[in-house]
Amino acid sequence: MSTVTVRGRIKHFDGKPPTTAVDDLSLDIADGEFLVLLGPSGCGKTTTLRCLAGLETPHAGTISFGDETVFDDSRGLNRSPDKRSIGMVFQSYSLWPHLTVRANIAYPLKARRVTVGLRGGWVEETAALVDCTALLDRYPSQLSGGQQQRVALARGIVARPDLVLFDEPLSNLDARLRDQVRGELHELHQRLRFTSVFVTHDQSEALALGDRLAIMRSGHIDQLGTPDEVYEQPRTEYVAAFVGMRNRLVAEHQDGVWRVARHVPRGAAPVSAPVSSGANAQRVAVRLRPEDLRVIPTDVVPDGCSVLDARLVGVEYGGHLLDVTVEFAGSRLLARVPTGAGAFVRGLDPGAPISLAFVPSDARCFDADDVAAVP
Repeated sequence: MSTVTVRGRIKHFDGKPPTTAVDDLSLDIADGEFLVLLGPSGCGKTTTLRCLAGLETPHAGTISFGDETVFDDSRGLNRSPDKRSIGMVFQSYSLWPHLTVRANIAYPLKARRVTVGLRGGWVEETAALVDCTALLDRYPSQLSGGQQQRVALARGIVARPDLVLFDEPLSNLDARLRDQVRGELHELHQRLRFTSVFVTHDQSEALALGDRLAIMRSGHIDQLGTPDEVYEQPRTEYVAAFVGMRNRLVAEHQDGVWRVARHVPRGAAPVSAPVSSGANAQRVAVRLRPEDLRVIPTDVVPDGCSVLDARLVGVEYGGHLLDVTVEFAGSRLLARVPTGAGAFVRGLDPGAPISLAFVPSDARCFDADDVAAVP
């Protein structure tokens, strides 16, 4: 295990126009920390991972693993991937099809000539950690997707590297296997505490696995913090949208009252949460999670709630939850409600009048005029 230090890293790609993939990024990763890089395609997270691995060469900056510098542009230092103490787990498993599971797991030890590991039973020990002991003499074609990903994980950690890099390793698995392998990975990290960087665009993966999350946008980090901090107190509207606050309303303070799309909501004012730094207090973007919206009949105003009158678009049944889509002032909003509480909605036709209620303190408010912040 090792600390990882990144200072002033810049990476751009030539083209028409040229693209800056990583923009003056600095980052400290603690020994044993599981850091998740979260963001949409094109935000720079995979390029950041590849720079750490030595698969891409930054144009500036430094990268250090513990006391060892593996990249320093000013000194012309750039250690190749095989000279960096890293393990990698890929999205596509990338197992050698002609090698047994045992040989696939042992490959990093042989490539790096780690004889103590080859002789000391590291392959068998690591296979046991990921529940692959019974698979050691099989070939990848004889394994399920979940089994192949466990083997890929064992191969990534068998050489006991300073840093383990994960490039969206769960995205090729079906939903059930994804949850299972995610839980196994979390348990394994809790036991071994290897230092790792995990790239994903899935917020549920990020929240479940990360000790800290780095939300990336346009090559830089918008917010870095624990899952609780990022989820409960997003610093920007971009971060809020990416951690589940998909519903967006614009509220304006006019004539002493708050209006949403020129409508004055019934009940409480829609804005009571603190407005983020720099936001215009007279015009704000209100962000809400689907779980924060209640679907109610039009003649009801719950205490302490702000109520918007809308029209039903559709209802999707999800077992113990209903996804209810409504149209309000030309925008579509999503409410995710318990099946029992929203049962009456299933009897309504599309276009029927309906109301949405939310507690204003559940909302987060940002500068409504910051168009660049809207994903």
